[in-house]
Amino acid sequence: MRVVNNGKACGIRNFGLFPDPASLAFAGDITVAPKTGVARFEAPRALYTPSPGFAGEDSFEYRANAKGPNDIPVLLKVRVKVIVTAE
Repeated sequence: MRVVNNGKACGIRNFGLFPDPASLAFAGDITVAPKTGVARFEAPRALYTPSPGFAGEDSFEYRANAKGPNDIPVLLKVRVKVIVTAE
């Protein structure tokens, strides 16, 4: 994910069956925190906000719970590489 460090969070929406809006993630959590920023999960999105003034690479991991095909629950495990550029 590419992020411009403007103080705003950048998000990733999660689906069990893309792009079906009925399958959006209903829960999730950050499993590995970023080193130079803050990540949080606000269903259906994982959000990342870089530390003020930071530019460079960061990463975090999370998992999300969503409805998959035939309403079967799915667990998404995601590792995100973040490239932050200065505003």
